[in-house]
Amino acid sequence: MLPSTPIPDRTRAAMRYITLALLLVSCNAMAGDMATRVAAGNMAMATAEGQAYDRSLAPAIQSAMMVCAPPGQPVDRFVLVGDIDTAGGLSRVAVEPATPLSRCFAEKLSAQPLPVLPRAPRGTGAYPLTVEMDVTQ
Repeated sequence: MLPSTPIPDRTRAAMRYITLALLLVSCNAMAGDMATRVAAGNMAMATAEGQAYDRSLAPAIQSAMMVCAPPGQPVDRFVLVGDIDTAGGLSRVAVEPATPLSRCFAEKLSAQPLPVLPRAPRGTGAYPLTVEMDVTQ
């Protein structure tokens, strides 16, 4: 066993700052990715084809919400992003903020087959999905 050498206070302080900086950088990277994915989903929904596909998702979204937040239960605001493949499978799902309700919604929506895409956006194999849930009672 190696003898333990005390770490000087200045070194400890520097290590704390480095750790904090790395944490902030990783949080910003995750937030940027979420914002990019939300924007991609919103752009896909802005097309006529995207609006029609969005309407076809309504029953699946409603079904998932009914399980996770029965009528009368308060619903917090959250955003879900994911990728829908050409067979209607949902992958790369993320929610923000991650709450019991948003995680339940993500799980239930991912577990059911979604309508088959008319076609994936050019250059991708998946349709970017954004669901912004903000229910007022």
